[in-house]
Amino acid sequence: MKTIKIKDIDVFKLLNHGKKRTESIANSALKNVIVPFPGFDSTNFNENMWSESKSQKYGNSYILYIHTLRVCAELMNHYEKTEEIEYFNKSEEIILSWIDYSKKEDVHKMVWYDHTTANRTQVIIQYLYLAQQLERDINYDMFDELLHKHGDVMVDDNIYNHNNHGLMMDRSLMILGNILNDDLYKEKGKSRAVNTFWYSFSPQGIHLENSPQYHNMVVRMYTDIEKYLNHRDDSLGVTVKEYLKLAKKYPSYISRPDKRLANIGDSGSELQRVPKRYKNIYDITAGITIIQHAKPVPFFLTFICGYSSRVHKHKDDLSITLNYNNEDFFVDPGKYSYTRNKTRKYITSREAHSGYYMTEFDYTIKNENRFTRKISLENYYENDTFTIVKGYNNDYDGSSAKLTRHVIQFKNQPLFILVDNLETDRKHDLKLTQKFNLASNVTVQNDDIKKLTVNDTTLNLKQFNEISAFEIIEGDKEKPVAVNTSGFAKVEETKQLKFENATNKMNAFLTAVYDEISINNLNLKLKNSILEVQFNEKEFHIYI
Repeated sequence: MKTIKIKDIDVFKLLNHGKKRTESIANSALKNVIVPFPGFDSTNFNENMWSESKSQKYGNSYILYIHTLRVCAELMNHYEKTEEIEYFNKSEEIILSWIDYSKKEDVHKMVWYDHTTANRTQVIIQYLYLAQQLERDINYDMFDELLHKHGDVMVDDNIYNHNNHGLMMDRSLMILGNILNDDLYKEKGKSRAVNTFWYSFSPQGIHLENSPQYHNMVVRMYTDIEKYLNHRDDSLGVTVKEYLKLAKKYPSYISRPDKRLANIGDSGSELQRVPKRYKNIYDITAGITIIQHAKPVPFFLTFICGYSSRVHKHKDDLSITLNYNNEDFFVDPGKYSYTRNKTRKYITSREAHSGYYMTEFDYTIKNENRFTRKISLENYYENDTFTIVKGYNNDYDGSSAKLTRHVIQFKNQPLFILVDNLETDRKHDLKLTQKFNLASNVTVQNDDIKKLTVNDTTLNLKQFNEISAFEIIEGDKEKPVAVNTSGFAKVEETKQLKFENATNKMNAFLTAVYDEISINNLNLKLKNSILEVQFNEKEFHIYI
């Protein structure tokens, strides 16, 4: 009979023990009530559980977490915390039940999905390690065959993608290679992980999956892989390690003044355990600009335009978010879930963001934008007085028109300007939309100058061009429209400001957002690509 020797350094736990979360999920499992992921609906542990998808609400996410055996990771962690054997016994019972199911011919397609296979490998290894410590009677032939099945799936380049799912497989392959003494698994996992690193990060160390939350997750994964390799006198290499140092600084820049992550794209707004740093960021490869200052009043603005990967990408190009005086004003709608339903479709659409877009044309997110740069940031400049950044979208389906947006922010002043331009050779007017997606607690005073208030902070929003139409869109969960993510698969209603113009002229919208306590007598004029800005008895001329 074969044996599988597992050392403690090979136990790469899928989860850390979270007191309330782990205890709750583990205790429910003892009662045969399975919570596959925190906050998800529960299901009953029986032979039908392995086919339970709840796809209408969760898409593939529910069945994915069922087949990662995530609940077993929670149970084993709680066993190690409490030393109460019933938690380990239940995890063993569920794992053996899954093995029986996996031998069927008509298993669900998510059983051998990349993410599922990689994470389940970690759970099975943790189980075998603890079973050995407990001197359990283990069918090593069965588990050897099972782990090789996992390894053969993960080593297959035909299902490999250079993203976080691919990295999950590489991590598990390296561990599996050491456990099973398989050099192919070890070398394949390591070499692909290094290649994926160079594919996945910008030269400034920003992860390219369009999500600060996934940036953090992938950086943690690479950090853990490096530690694991170091224990075995190996490494991802000096260059990768130095870039990881750079990548670890990004959360301090992309966090808002309250130290919560900017929930751009498929991100939440988790509190960051790093000091908040105020430094402007401009990264063409990642498609993000951050303009920020701490004094006299905290100011944090993001501008999204361009991308190098379709993964987790929303149609948020030429969109902004704004946090001022520690209050959110313009927000990204968040991730909602990965379910392909009408709410997810809306959340990822251009209509859900604080952007500038063609009303009657849409665009398609394409992997080749990494090379074509039909949607991209283009120019960045700053001096002692202001910062200016430009982005463009020249990739609308069925239209050759090019939309550009300049964002101009006056340093240490509560004032920024949006210059939304159009480049077209068409003689007929094109319909254009400028939209502001508000945080749910923002109130709107609908005068010529829109007054936006959160608690005791008010900002003015003023248009300096004639516009064709304006409306305040009220949130509606059923349509859905004007909704922001409030939890996984949950939304809350908000408001949007929607400005429309029909024009073929260069400048479609000329907009200022400012705090009138500090900014007085503001006036803007755009003449022949020269923007004249007047406020506080000063005048500035900016070339656009």
